[in-house]
Amino acid sequence: FFFIKRGSVAGMKILITGTTGWLGAELAKHLLTVIESWDATEHEKHEIVGLARRATSIPGIRSFEGDITCKQDMDRLKNEESPFDIIVHLAGAAGWCSLEQGIEVNFAGTRNIIDATRSSTKKQKYIIASSVAVTGTCSPHYPPKKLPIGVDDGFVGSKWAYGFSKAKVEDLVKFMSTSDPETDYILLRIGGVVTDPPAPLIHMETAIGEEVTIEPAKCNAEGPNLETEVILPEFPLLAIALSDMMRCFELAIRATYAKGVRVITAVGPTVYSHDPVVEVMKSFYGPDKAKEIDMEYHKLPGNEFKPIYETESANRELGFVARVDLRKECGLSKE
Repeated sequence: FFFIKRGSVAGMKILITGTTGWLGAELAKHLLTVIESWDATEHEKHEIVGLARRATSIPGIRSFEGDITCKQDMDRLKNEESPFDIIVHLAGAAGWCSLEQGIEVNFAGTRNIIDATRSSTKKQKYIIASSVAVTGTCSPHYPPKKLPIGVDDGFVGSKWAYGFSKAKVEDLVKFMSTSDPETDYILLRIGGVVTDPPAPLIHMETAIGEEVTIEPAKCNAEGPNLETEVILPEFPLLAIALSDMMRCFELAIRATYAKGVRVITAVGPTVYSHDPVVEVMKSFYGPDKAKEIDMEYHKLPGNEFKPIYETESANRELGFVARVDLRKECGLSKE
């Protein structure tokens, strides 16, 4: 069995969950535009199945209606579908979710989709949508210990249920892999996905049907407020262009099989910010909390606007390097 890399390969069956959401739909459409270049033989064409609670209306994508929190739906998926080669799990509760939603949809839903699609007859790859929110560092009470934040860094605190639920999803996948050591699991910590330049940069919150304009980060002029918990502008600091995110997913799908769990972060090549990282951090966490953060990397000349998450793992494991410099393309950089 071979995963797509180069040359002629056997047709693959790919499942994408959440194909009525923004990223899931965009990924499905992106794969349809590039899949012909993957050189499957004529009698072994690739097949893409889109799973969502309502019908996926994308020509070329076979729709499977199902709820990842519903046992009957997951049993139907298990019993009606032949094994998948690649499972890209994007369905889930969004960033504003409650703790109950985070546990039921993100945590339990991930377990359900893995249980329903596991195969004992073929090697498989799971690409699980995690988030840069897993560290929970957006609260002024819980600063990161060091920048850039590494893929081995976990949840440090905060009251954000979404970040907590995604951290538990990562723990769950690592636990489940112990009983399934031959499977390839990629935990993809997704940054703040926005439309490609020019500005305004838009993030689509599909669950609430709203387009959200993402403004560049800047220093908090009023300083930290521990009572109201003014949150760090993580989204622009971790922004990544939609075209880069789609290419990252494609590379993850095509990456050579490697058993075990890999954690990968996908963010832009620079922060989308008016002000340098160190100054933004100081203004939101305050001088005392900021002293707890090792920011020596971002103090070096040329690193002032570098990502606050490490990106080497994406390059090493997938060959992915973000190309769209949002800061430069939107006129924030003088270069």
